[in-house]
Amino acid sequence: MPCQVSVFLENKPGHLEKLTAVLRRRLINIRAMTLSSSANGWGILNLLLDDPEKGYQVLSGSGYSAVLRNIIAVRMPDRPGGLHDLLEHLAKAGINIKNAYATLMPQAGSAILIIDAENIDKVERLMDEAGIKTLTREEIYQI
Repeated sequence: MPCQVSVFLENKPGHLEKLTAVLRRRLINIRAMTLSSSANGWGILNLLLDDPEKGYQVLSGSGYSAVLRNIIAVRMPDRPGGLHDLLEHLAKAGINIKNAYATLMPQAGSAILIIDAENIDKVERLMDEAGIKTLTREEIYQI
């Protein structure tokens, strides 16, 4: 199953740069990311890496508080309501999305939604049943 690396990161100047330097030295490419602030000057950095297992090991070994989380990536139409249709399907099934981020694929006329949910296996099954295209590990890490 595809994974993202989530890092608990202090929200201070230079801290993100130091983390990206660790990844650069090990030739780990960031394919997508989100950074969200939380209370008391800390944040959560979610990284979609070309090699998440290696990224997790490198960051953990460098003293970062990192976790490897299973995700799913789905292709959805790039049109008004495309995201809503997908989310409606998940909401009806009682899926709680913990984290999500998207990127456009303009040449394909679609968007890719990365989903981190409580029951990722159920999300994958629901997408398959609905005929919604999920991306393979290889496709995700090459976004």
